[in-house]
Amino acid sequence: MMSETRTFLLEIGVEEMPASYLEPAVSALSEEIGKSLAEAGASFGEKKKMWTPRRLSLIIADVATESAARQEERQGPPAKVAKDENGKWTVAAKKFAESMGVKESSLFIKETEKGNYVCVKRKTGGEPTRDTLSRLLPGILGNLPFSKNMKWPQSAGVSFARPVRWLCALLGNEIIEFEFAGVRSSNITCGHRFAHPESIAIDNPDEYVQKLHDAYVLVGREERRSAVIKELSGMAKELGGEVVSNEDLAEEVTDLVEYPKALDCRLGGFIDLPREVLATALAKHQRAFVVEKEGKLLPYFLVVTNAPGLEPKLARPWFERMAISRLEDADFFIKEDLEKGLDALVKEEVRVEWIKGIGSLAQKTEWLKELGSHIGKSIPDFNRSVHERAAYLSKADLLSNLVREKEFTSLQGIAGAIYAERLKEHPAVSAAIREQYTDSPSTLEGAALGIADRLLNIAATFIRGKPPKGSSDPYAVRRQATAIIKMLVDKKIHANIKDTLSHALVLLGKQEDALLDQLRKFLEDRLELYLKDLGFAYDWVDAVAAVAGHDPYDAWLRLSAFSELHKTEEFKLVAVGQKRVANITKALEHALVPSPERFTEETERVLWSEVLRIKPELQSACESRIYRKALELLLSIRPAIDKFFDDVFVMVEDEGLRMNRLSLLNAVKQEFLRVADFSKIVAEQ
Repeated sequence: MMSETRTFLLEIGVEEMPASYLEPAVSALSEEIGKSLAEAGASFGEKKKMWTPRRLSLIIADVATESAARQEERQGPPAKVAKDENGKWTVAAKKFAESMGVKESSLFIKETEKGNYVCVKRKTGGEPTRDTLSRLLPGILGNLPFSKNMKWPQSAGVSFARPVRWLCALLGNEIIEFEFAGVRSSNITCGHRFAHPESIAIDNPDEYVQKLHDAYVLVGREERRSAVIKELSGMAKELGGEVVSNEDLAEEVTDLVEYPKALDCRLGGFIDLPREVLATALAKHQRAFVVEKEGKLLPYFLVVTNAPGLEPKLARPWFERMAISRLEDADFFIKEDLEKGLDALVKEEVRVEWIKGIGSLAQKTEWLKELGSHIGKSIPDFNRSVHERAAYLSKADLLSNLVREKEFTSLQGIAGAIYAERLKEHPAVSAAIREQYTDSPSTLEGAALGIADRLLNIAATFIRGKPPKGSSDPYAVRRQATAIIKMLVDKKIHANIKDTLSHALVLLGKQEDALLDQLRKFLEDRLELYLKDLGFAYDWVDAVAAVAGHDPYDAWLRLSAFSELHKTEEFKLVAVGQKRVANITKALEHALVPSPERFTEETERVLWSEVLRIKPELQSACESRIYRKALELLLSIRPAIDKFFDDVFVMVEDEGLRMNRLSLLNAVKQEFLRVADFSKIVAEQ
């Protein structure tokens, strides 16, 4: 007979929590309660996670009111220590029975793969789920993960992210009774702190969300986020514009309020500040959004308040005063920096250490110029003079008043580009400076600068003996390596990884073969992961990386050709054949050219003729990187390869004949290796 089911509700009411604490805490709560119910044998349905700054909530549907009864067998100590010489149970056996909650008469000896052990069978389950939860919830709540915990006078020695003010816990209409942090559970919750401070009784979990909504609390996060966007969009529309999108800020604001209410404020005389500076100052300090119309900023900013009954005339001046103080600082910093100029800031780089033991920021600037120019040699239409000027100015803003201010550190690169524009640098120079930190640059010079910057960072990290290990990557070199590969592929740049790394190490004064090999392998490994993440099959990636892992864009081109032809029957049969070729020629120490005059079978002559037929076109296609054509040429000789294996026995006793046939197969293999190592492709025979 199936147990009755009910809806479970748990709400932990707290003082306002930081936005970053909420989702991880509720996710951990959901996982641990689900795990505990499953281990107890209580079935349950869908889990719904909810939170606001003042509450962590979980609703679970269809929770069995009683755990399923079941019999389990538990293994105890070895039989040799469970009974004495008289055949009576020892203290060890008695303690085991006691821990299992059974009598000694329930113990028995069982033969297992590891020997004889004392065991017991006992019935478990059948406990009311309400009792199970009452017993387990205090421990679950006490182990929720927070980056920082605190204690307060009434917490009864328990630590939590913020003081716990109420606990609402129900299974259907029954209260789950327990105590945590000095607070007893009940069916009482609280509404909005200001708009509805009165307590609210929850008679059943099904009415929880609506009752909170009526009390000005949108406990469902998606509903609250939609309300934030609706409030902002509606207010911006009233002002004749639209909100400038800021997804990260919208996510943060959603977790700062329980019932969002937008408020419009005036910018005063700061509308002419650079767009990025204005938006950053308002977002960092006020969590505010800017408004635009047809790409031009309007003289307003919007804040999302947690006050449904807010009186705009009273609140607006406070927000405007706070914003204006930060905008005045930004305006002052910009004027001071522009008066000084970028070239003066570059000269100060010699006083700044880039990385201890590696060099100064001034040295890095010179290395950026040289390494970026080296990369640019393989880029058609690359403007070296633009790159060198951009590289020269690229780190100047790190010494500017604006970027050194805590709230504007995220503007590095952007601030430099703004200053370059206002100081009348070439637009392409400004663009490259702006794009140096993005992995999606629009210009070739920006890409070369970004690649050079990251390569130097990675090389310096390895030189200092601090490569990433396991999950630890404190200098984000994996992310930087992925960005390098992405830019090379996206901007269609052919760059030899080993050659470029070697050049970087020469600049850094560390020409060591072991270090170069370590860096090369690291980047080639990141390339393989990147290509697999693009959706290319792992065996294709292995096949291509074996011959083109040194050039990320070239590897991508080869794999793209694979994806166009891999579904054909010819492709599958070729993969099978090349695996056979690779296996049979594995022991061949030297690549010899076959002697046609030693062919004894017509099939040998036909295969050699086919190899000679495709060789010039195949070489031309590979040099031009037209890999689909190269693949089609290789596929065209598949019948001759299959016929060879059908008609010819390779490993004959005559050593000369055997070596000639192996040389023929090796010649075939070498043509295929122009594109990929097909023997690494997994194919059904």
